Amino acid sequence: MNYKNEEFELIDEIIDIGYMAEDIVATDLTGKELVIKKASPNRMIQVFLSFPNFEDFKEEIIAFDEFMNEAKVEIFTYLLFDKKIDFAYKFKKIIPVFDTNEEYGNMYGTKIVSGILENCLTKALFLVGKDGAIYHIDMPEDLSKPLDMNRIRIELNKVYQSYTGVGCHG
Repeated sequence: MNYKNEEFELIDEIIDIGYMAEDIVATDLTGKELVIKKASPNRMIQVFLSFPNFEDFKEEIIAFDEFMNEAKVEIFTYLLFDKKIDFAYKFKKIIPVFDTNEEYGNMYGTKIVSGILENCLTKALFLVGKDGAIYHIDMPEDLSKPLDMNRIRIELNKVYQSYTGVGCHG
């Protein structure tokens, strides 16, 4: 992967489409631990979104918050960073959390292990269906390229119309 003409590597582990998402423990804005379950208790779609930092990706993050705010259905959207950040921006739909235990970075393969962004999380989006399965991943090779919003919109529609019960991995 690369960003600003520097190449970097991710941790070797990666979770893939079709696999069951993993529960992760994160920290919320108040410093309280929060367990993000692989399948939300009320069978809602979830989006796990991560970035190396807020400042460099602020416009894209805010645009994604606006995009999620326009959704006609409730979708839990978690924005993950490797460490606590204070935000001047007030999120409309996104729930900012911090991967202080490195569970998300290690289990989802988003932890950067080399370069100037070492120990940060890479830009990534995981779309988790109502049953806890991973339906879509967007993890650009070049972090300066935005997430593919048209594809994400299509995938969200697919997930919304998918099976609503508990699958064989529940």
